[in-house]
Amino acid sequence: MRVSFQKGALCLANNLTINFMYPKIDLKVYIVSAVIIISTIVNAANVSDDNLLADGKPFVSWEKPQQFSKTYYVDQHHLKASDANAGTEKMPFKTVSAAARILKAGERVVIKKGLYRESVHPAQGGASPDKMISYEAAPGEEVVICGSVEVPASYFAKSQGWVFGKNSSELNVWQIDLNPEWFEGYNPFGMTNLMSDTEWLDYKRANMTAHFQRRGLLFANGQKLTQVAKPAEMDDAPDLSFWPENNGLRLHVKLPVGKKPADYRFEVTNKEQVFAPRQYGLGYIRLKGITFRHAGNGFPVPQRGLVSTTRGHHWIVEDCIIEWANSVGIDIGNESWSTTEPVEIAHHIVRRNIIRNCGISGLQCYIAKSILLEDNLFEKIGFHNAEHAFESGGVKFHQAENCLIRRNVFSQLTYAPGLWLDYNSNTNCRITNNMFADISTARGGIYIEVSKRNCRVDHNVFYNIRCQYWLSGDYGAGGSAFYTDGSDSIHFDHNVMVNIENTGYGSYLNAERIVGMRGGITSFHTLSNNIFVDCRKHCIEFPNTRNFSDNNLFINPKPAYIKLTNPAPALLLDKDAATTLYGWEKNSRTGIATYSFDSTKIALNLNFDSPSSIPDGFEKIENKLIFKDPRKL
Repeated sequence: MRVSFQKGALCLANNLTINFMYPKIDLKVYIVSAVIIISTIVNAANVSDDNLLADGKPFVSWEKPQQFSKTYYVDQHHLKASDANAGTEKMPFKTVSAAARILKAGERVVIKKGLYRESVHPAQGGASPDKMISYEAAPGEEVVICGSVEVPASYFAKSQGWVFGKNSSELNVWQIDLNPEWFEGYNPFGMTNLMSDTEWLDYKRANMTAHFQRRGLLFANGQKLTQVAKPAEMDDAPDLSFWPENNGLRLHVKLPVGKKPADYRFEVTNKEQVFAPRQYGLGYIRLKGITFRHAGNGFPVPQRGLVSTTRGHHWIVEDCIIEWANSVGIDIGNESWSTTEPVEIAHHIVRRNIIRNCGISGLQCYIAKSILLEDNLFEKIGFHNAEHAFESGGVKFHQAENCLIRRNVFSQLTYAPGLWLDYNSNTNCRITNNMFADISTARGGIYIEVSKRNCRVDHNVFYNIRCQYWLSGDYGAGGSAFYTDGSDSIHFDHNVMVNIENTGYGSYLNAERIVGMRGGITSFHTLSNNIFVDCRKHCIEFPNTRNFSDNNLFINPKPAYIKLTNPAPALLLDKDAATTLYGWEKNSRTGIATYSFDSTKIALNLNFDSPSSIPDGFEKIENKLIFKDPRKL
């Protein structure tokens, strides 16, 4: 449904026109009636078909089978491996970069097992869907491309010349003199995290500690060390903490008493990115089965991920692991709002990946056109406290259009929402069959901001969404399962929200946030067939009556579980009052249920007092609903 203003009418793409210039027409009743019709149209789609977009039409993939004209090989353990070789299986390259310099459209490289400490910069892209360039791990072999170097024990010495707190003499602190040749012009330990474009950084509300830390990461036996801002903070810091000196070439590391550097395997990040073309706009590249690890990248924007398409188009990233990025794991869009829009951008397929341990965000895309995001795991995102920079999230899209986000898991996120669609970002998008669990955010499990087009959010599960701080008293978004900000035309059906600290479905008017030619009206949202379980504040929060809700199940509801914010004073309602006043929730019910969540299996069990109380559209076993890892369905 597309909403636009014209003289004298509010026009909808399904040919419903609501006249608002004539005083004899009851505008409130007319709009609610229109929303009911719209909801019926949207929900008429086959709920079992998760290939449909919000308009009910299939997502059409451009992908085609590949037949490569030539295969190169990389095998660092081969006795004859050399970058001077021809790259055959018997005479392989030693580095992935050697293959990246010569690969042409319709060719691929197969990488044998090994830890490749390098930054790969593809020189060329593919030519078409059936003539891609492919970077593949050899079947069944572990291939790691890594943006770090190992620190020899000989680089350590006992720290001298600094006061590390009141108990300085009792601490076990060692210094590392980093080799300048490791950095090739980019030393993350000499650069702060602070983003290049600080237009939206909220200095007054933000805790700036993370922003002024250095970008470099230090690891001991694979564990990330804690960075402190001043040498005096080492006293109270946990063991395995470090402080970088001003020039970024000497680090001081706090070890447990009695331990020596030789007891650990230390690694320091020395690259900004691990896989990224230097040329803008390369297309038709595939990454398959590779682990990409360790990057000392800065906070967005610009969005410069550990893996990056560098404003490219038509990439496939599948079966990969992307981990331990200081900020962004992978960026697949136009990087920044200061860039020109290419003729072709995005149209990527990202599937069956594990993206984890990223300081700010797992995946970001500015101008997200026709993205297929499926069967991925986003976990342990947001170890930096920087959510007030407004660029965080397991996934964050800007200007999303015709995107299908299905069967993903978002788990153990802190200082980041699960999925954030920002700025004109819900044009015919669908978010379906995803699970959002154990997320602490100042926004929501899903957060849709200033977006005014048709979007369907259905069959998702939200569990244990909470908040470490509130964004502001007006928003009240923190710890909500789903939250909209100045957005229109979202259809929210067959979702399950369990153990939500704030609100299940929340919305904020944001009337003065101008996008295009108007501010937010937060209208034409429809809710149906959802299950709200233990929502601590409200189950539903609407800003006005230009929305509609029915056929929901409210389990263990708190008093005043439906809130209508405007007009003031706000009304705090139950389903009966909402039905009497506005015709909402006529077919909704309340009930009792218990639940349990298995974090190892990513499974949620709901046990209801009666099977008849469960809304339509859920597969139930007697009086139970079981929601398993959607990637395995």
